[in-house]
Amino acid sequence: MPIEFGVGLAPVEKIDRITALARTAERYGYRYFVHADQRFNGERDAFVTLTADALATEKIKIGPCVSDPYTRIPGMLATAIASLDEVSGHRALLTLGAGGVGFKQLHIERTHPNRAMREALIIIKGLLRGQEVNFEGKLFKTTKARINFPVNGDIPIYVATRSPMNLELAGELADGAVLASYASPEQVAYAVEKVKAGARKAKRNLSDIKLIAWVYTSISENANEAINNVRPFVTQALINTSPDMYPMIFKDFPGLQKFVETCRESGNISQANEDRRFLTDEVIKRFSVAGTTQDCVEKVRNISRLGVNTVWIRPFAAPFSEKDHEKVFIPFAEKVMPQFH
Repeated sequence: MPIEFGVGLAPVEKIDRITALARTAERYGYRYFVHADQRFNGERDAFVTLTADALATEKIKIGPCVSDPYTRIPGMLATAIASLDEVSGHRALLTLGAGGVGFKQLHIERTHPNRAMREALIIIKGLLRGQEVNFEGKLFKTTKARINFPVNGDIPIYVATRSPMNLELAGELADGAVLASYASPEQVAYAVEKVKAGARKAKRNLSDIKLIAWVYTSISENANEAINNVRPFVTQALINTSPDMYPMIFKDFPGLQKFVETCRESGNISQANEDRRFLTDEVIKRFSVAGTTQDCVEKVRNISRLGVNTVWIRPFAAPFSEKDHEKVFIPFAEKVMPQFH
């Protein structure tokens, strides 16, 4: 099965450096270039950076992954993505998620995330269709809201999540589901079934919904080096995962659920990174595409067998580093992607 590939990163480097990476990704055959829309860890504003990417590239599709409806309310998100679509020549996409980064600093509480995502999807979809949106939700309200400039009604809206409820929501209302951090066949199959369940509620077919694997990635002929590169990011993702998922994703690893729950409750991420009794290399491999060329090829092949034909990699070239992404995505393009054309 042919697979489309994309690159995702947090825009922590200077904007001209990020746009150079966008051009490089486009040149190496990636179809998507997306940015984390988060703040207070050195990230530049995602939409400013994406606008610069749009002006520096010609074909690659661009958008935030993810934006949340708390720090950017739905009406403002719809206007931002419509503007990005205009400046990029209709190459924009929007990936929504429940978010969390920077909420403490802004005194924002992430209340009722499934409800927030549902209401945001309804409002944004209506606005991007050029409609006047009057909406009375529990979290968001709009009155006579309309984007009063020409809007491309085909901007895709995806939902990125590890939550069972939001996976179903993606199947029900979104154009696609970004299966965040799921890299093993068991995890991907579970997530796809949840998307399918949501699609059934809305009398949709699974084929109507784009399935995207969002995977933390590092490639090296020294497999241990690659695993260690992604370790801190996989660890953070597991701690941030909805506890509803723990029984399923940790069932093969005795003691891991309790350990992650303890780290989650205490907020002690350093303990999770340093204690290897439970977060073993095998656990990290289960939740990433990290290792040798052959390891990465096999991981992507297993994902594709479950009907997922788009893979977005989040490249990491060193532990705790959000820089030098090309050291991963170039060799990945040269060695792994040709196996799936």
